[in-house]
Amino acid sequence: MYLWNSHPKVFLPIQSTGTAKCPYCGTNYSLASEEHS
Repeated sequence: MYLWNSHPKVFLPIQSTGTAKCPYCGTNYSLASEEHS
C-alpha cells in the first residue's frame, strides 16, 4: 500500500461553512470565496 492511498475515504461537510477539517489527518480544507455561497 502506498502512502497516498492509505488515508480512508471520508465525507467532509464543507458546503454549510466553507471549511472542514479531516478527522483522520487534521488537514484543513476551505472553498475558494467564489465557490462558497
